[in-house]
Amino acid sequence: MEVKFLGKAKLTTQGQLTLPQEGRKDLAIEANSEVYWYEFNGVLIATKELVNQNDLIDLALGKKKKK
Repeated sequence: MEVKFLGKAKLTTQGQLTLPQEGRKDLAIEANSEVYWYEFNGVLIATKELVNQNDLIDLALGKKKKK
């Protein structure tokens, strides 16, 4: 599992964040796309697709899916 730092964002008083350009480009996230937010063990996780929570936990813990 590789971690890539994409930058930082400042939360506005309206609760808005800007996804860094490199992340939008790497993940092909375009204007009007939806982003899904999860919290796991005190870590905020954003995904571009809705993810089964068990699959997300397995991914976060580095467990491989059974085939």
